[in-house]
Amino acid sequence: MMKTPSANTFTSSLLAPLVPLVVATLAGTALAQTSATVDLAGISISQFSSNPADVVRTSSPNLVNNSVGYLYTFNPTVQGTGLLGAPIIPNPTQLGDVLNTFSPGQYRSVFGAVRNPAGVAPTGVFQQTVSGTFSGLTISLKLVLDVQADRTARAAIRNISKPVLVGLNVTSGNATVTTFTPLPPIHSEWHFESSLASVKESGLAPNSGPSKLRYLDDPAFGTILGGPGSETVPQPATPTGVTQAQSAFGTCSSFGLPAIAGIDDVVYRTSPPRNLADPTNLAKSRGLGLALWPNTHDFWPDGKIGHWTMVWDLYIPAAAWSSEYPVALIEDNFNNDSAADLLIRQVGGSATIGYDTLPANYVPAPAIQPGRWMRLAFVSDGYRTGQGKVFVDGALVGTTNGDWVYNHVKSAAPTYGDVSSTNQNGSPISGSTWNSWGQFPSPWAQSPGPSNITTTASTICLFADLQQRGQTVYLANLLFADEAMSDTQVAALGSANGRGIMHLRPAAPTCGTSDFNGDGDFGTDQDIEAFFACLAGSCCPTCYEGGSDFNADGDFGTDQDIESFFRVLGGGNC
Repeated sequence: MMKTPSANTFTSSLLAPLVPLVVATLAGTALAQTSATVDLAGISISQFSSNPADVVRTSSPNLVNNSVGYLYTFNPTVQGTGLLGAPIIPNPTQLGDVLNTFSPGQYRSVFGAVRNPAGVAPTGVFQQTVSGTFSGLTISLKLVLDVQADRTARAAIRNISKPVLVGLNVTSGNATVTTFTPLPPIHSEWHFESSLASVKESGLAPNSGPSKLRYLDDPAFGTILGGPGSETVPQPATPTGVTQAQSAFGTCSSFGLPAIAGIDDVVYRTSPPRNLADPTNLAKSRGLGLALWPNTHDFWPDGKIGHWTMVWDLYIPAAAWSSEYPVALIEDNFNNDSAADLLIRQVGGSATIGYDTLPANYVPAPAIQPGRWMRLAFVSDGYRTGQGKVFVDGALVGTTNGDWVYNHVKSAAPTYGDVSSTNQNGSPISGSTWNSWGQFPSPWAQSPGPSNITTTASTICLFADLQQRGQTVYLANLLFADEAMSDTQVAALGSANGRGIMHLRPAAPTCGTSDFNGDGDFGTDQDIEAFFACLAGSCCPTCYEGGSDFNADGDFGTDQDIESFFRVLGGGNC
């Protein structure tokens, strides 16, 4: 017996065309997950073009959740094709191992971690230009991985440049994006109070970050590698300890510099990036500069930092300004084997600044001037955008290039940087060797593995340049952060301050008042008793914060302090 169609049946019929749309929407939501995979198998880069078109693949319909952080891999198996390409990569080989033939240790480029503070898509995850020479053939390409607005992952090989008759096939493998929650950003700071100790090491700010700073040519690090043409060969004739000998600590006044925001601070006078005893010998200049170790790999899942910020409270003297390149700020390779990457350049008295680009592309920076203290900040978002921003005294100057920096060694389990598909952690560094370096990764030590020209791959070189550009300048404070700080964050740092950048020293006490015991009554017998008790070595909990240094001149319990106290007690000035 046929049933009469009910109202529900008619309604279902009317909604039937919408069902596929609803199902697709629900499916898209259901497919959103913690990881997305882009299948790269079958990609082919033609041997018949020297600049073939970009190759792009997506994970559709595989989606990834929006996240404040992502882990990534980009390591398919590849094989060379063409008359010249087949002999270069004759067998299927992981891309990371191929990159190791460009430069040992570059296997680390194909995996890592990135912060995404906004927690939304679209966002870049990773980009890296890789280039090198195989059997005399120069090849360059850019690997890119990002999350699109629809939360698909997209992988691309772009800007391909190679000889004709060199091709490449991806035989198997994927690129992946996985969500993770990074730890809060770490900020490490130095005040240069007569040493390279950080504010954490000195005890001033125990909650500051764990980064460390040493002289690049510290004798404890061993024999320095050679200059141009001998970058991987130890040079026993290259002296150590020159950076420290050519630099110094002193107060602003002792160096003839202006105070920093009214403070006669202790500052560091840098060494020029050349051996003054033999200034034309490039090999003898390779060890000159400072080595900064980020030291965050113990809790950051990547042997590199793809987003970082560095801040300097800097003074450029007139003598340095007379040079075309007054300051070589950063050489981002771990052992100064190339030209500096971040340089200040002046032409006709006008400053420009650029990172990893030609001088013609430097950013005009009129706020950078000699003869004054300034707070210079560089914010690199190398993984996500490949860009770096320059700020002076909190104001944005312009945008240049950006990149990642090395951070391979874990302090809890130190290893060399000879990573590969069969040894992703690197060869262990023995305890005795680690201790001999002062528990700091030597920039010069070569790994014991097959690629023995790979070192610890963990440091950033400051005030170093193998082309010897840069002069002596003065540094009051330094900050390194493992995040690309926002414009607002940098603006809040303001201008140079003798107390520091983020981890400020306590303000220097001013002359005391006649309410020495802090009870609200001025010039009483109790104030006098408290003052003399303090002179004798004791002090009530609420007494004047300067203790017996009543006149705040840095000397405690002197006749001048007593005289100042009684002048104030009598209603006069300190």
